[in-house]
Amino acid sequence: MKNNDLISIIIRTMPGREKFLDKCLFILSGQIYKNIEPIIVVQKLKNEDSLEKIETIASKWKLCFSCFQLLSHTSAQDARSHSLNLGMEMISGRYFAFLDDDDKLYPHHYSLLIENLKRTSYAWCYSDVVLAKYNEFGQLVSRTLPFKREGYSFLKHLCGNFIPIHSFVIDRHRVKDLGKVDESLDRIEDYDFLLRLAFRNKPLYIENISSEYCVRTDGSNTTVLGSENIDAQILLEKQQKWQNVERLYNIKKIEYFGWWIEETKSISLTQNHTLSTNINCKNSKSNLINIYKSVSWKLIRFFKKINWKLRGRKKKKDIVPKNDLQAAEILLKIYSSKSWLIISPLYAIESYLRKF
Repeated sequence: MKNNDLISIIIRTMPGREKFLDKCLFILSGQIYKNIEPIIVVQKLKNEDSLEKIETIASKWKLCFSCFQLLSHTSAQDARSHSLNLGMEMISGRYFAFLDDDDKLYPHHYSLLIENLKRTSYAWCYSDVVLAKYNEFGQLVSRTLPFKREGYSFLKHLCGNFIPIHSFVIDRHRVKDLGKVDESLDRIEDYDFLLRLAFRNKPLYIENISSEYCVRTDGSNTTVLGSENIDAQILLEKQQKWQNVERLYNIKKIEYFGWWIEETKSISLTQNHTLSTNINCKNSKSNLINIYKSVSWKLIRFFKKINWKLRGRKKKKDIVPKNDLQAAEILLKIYSSKSWLIISPLYAIESYLRKF
């Protein structure tokens, strides 16, 4: 690939989150799109915090990528916005994206977004994201699609964010007035950044599930999502913090876009859908067939057959459904399985070789 096709991916992390970073880089290494530059930005809480473990992980994975950068800064307060700005200053690629260390991407994520940008004149695009909830033991609790919409509407975007931070890619050659992330915000900083971007640059929406927004039910995420199992008082305090931030941010919206923002309060957001109620993902059926034909899938099936035989279970058939809706449900289960996470790098190589 040409250097012009490079995508720089800004990854936020901190000491103590090495297991998330390791898995994050593993998932990036399995992307079908290979011209990737991870830019890891580490926030230390104290100057004496060690980067040794993070540096070890970085050195293990850096040879898998076209380029690789590791940055750090120190702040006793939450400086997530500053981390993003530091990363943006170091971007080498034409394309760039954000990625938090604990979120997940399916192998086709960046190839899907970049190929669609190349075919159109849009400055940025995004795809569908699954909300995946995990318990304190790392076990999957549920998968839903609360961010799913029929298309992009700036007015509805003003009413609430339905584009998670890792679901979009931006073409720097086409964007107008990119700006920086507002460092006065320690929450909804990505929402603020996207609204200002979308105000001047209409996005392309791609109806395809290609990533997961991962939350933990123990409440260890900043977001309120997935905090059902924490102490009621702690949950209340967390909700109040978000309400305060949103109240203050409504003032910023008026400053950015005008007095008429107040009128958006009357818009009803009734498009929160789960996968089972409303999803129509184009090309899901053909993507599923390609997986079934692959060596990677045959390898997974081989070990599954052994497992089923040992447990006395019946063999399951590879079902090709009649429509993309049913195929999307099967793909979601495959992409979220442990066996697929292990084998996805091999499938990525297969998919890449098929192009030649």
